[in-house]
Amino acid sequence: MVAVSGPLANVVFAILVLTAIWWIGFQVFSDDNRIVLATDYRLDSFAVPPPATQAGLATGDRVLFIDRRPIRNFQDLQQTVASSPEAELVFTVQRGGRTLDLLLRPQLDKSSGAGRIGIYSWRDLLVEKVTPGGAAAIAGLAPGDRIVSASGAPVRHWTDLEQLLQNRPAGVVLGVQRGSRELSLPMVLRYSEEGYPNLGVAFRLQSFRSPRLGLPGALARGLGETWDTAVMTVKGIGLLFRGVSLRNSVAGPLKITYYVGAVASSGFALGVGQGLVTTFRFLSLISVVLFLMNLLPIPALDGGQVLLSLLQVLRRRPVNPQLIARIQTISFSVLLAVAVMVTANDILGFLGR
Repeated sequence: MVAVSGPLANVVFAILVLTAIWWIGFQVFSDDNRIVLATDYRLDSFAVPPPATQAGLATGDRVLFIDRRPIRNFQDLQQTVASSPEAELVFTVQRGGRTLDLLLRPQLDKSSGAGRIGIYSWRDLLVEKVTPGGAAAIAGLAPGDRIVSASGAPVRHWTDLEQLLQNRPAGVVLGVQRGSRELSLPMVLRYSEEGYPNLGVAFRLQSFRSPRLGLPGALARGLGETWDTAVMTVKGIGLLFRGVSLRNSVAGPLKITYYVGAVASSGFALGVGQGLVTTFRFLSLISVVLFLMNLLPIPALDGGQVLLSLLQVLRRRPVNPQLIARIQTISFSVLLAVAVMVTANDILGFLGR
């Protein structure tokens, strides 16, 4: 029981946290469920046409369902695709006045282990915030403005604008719709070290409220989300034996700490409530992963202790203590070596190597 209590505490924590989140309710900030096809902008890195292109998806399509599961926003779409590499999916999309069912299979990204299909979100160019002193503020952009053109070329979404700026021009004249007026605002552009345009502006995301649930419904959602996370983790472990990059897909303590901070920071930028929900949801995910890792049948872990106890019950006599000590010493040494390698990988990742 002692060996099982630790892993069980992890999974109980995850269930309680997720149940509380669904019971209290939360908001999701995301682009909506319209898509931009990467091949329309030569933004994909696929050796052959990506799954979205092969299936017949088009820029501007609105994804309504995937395998009859409602898709409310781009975050729903991303999560479904990322967790379904090489699985056959039916996309129900709205195109103009028509509804189409398209069959596609996400490609396995061996650098991350996630599925990908070659799409981006359709982010409207409606200004939400302007950074004081940034390029947009100096040009005169204000919250509520909508960018409709750049140096005379029409732009519909962020990918349109980003494509026009890919050659790093020194400046651009933005056509802006402000209420009933149309303005031309010259902007001196700034770029990051990686060459990405830094406009000093945040574009508006859609806000989606979770359904209000009673305690039984929230508990069912909490259990379901915990189960889904466990299944996805097991699938992820299996992908490690299929050529997925260990360097990019495995995180050690340093990288996990960084991710917790990054997730918390992005959440709290949208408000205290959103920050708490985002942080605790991520911690619950980590707890489920720890639950499964601790139950691996490795002698130095809780799962190994459970396995040894079962062996003793089945054999009806204790296992040789000296043999147990040797096995535990070897397994602990292996785990220590793995921990050192993973931590070194984290450090190299932060150094950009």
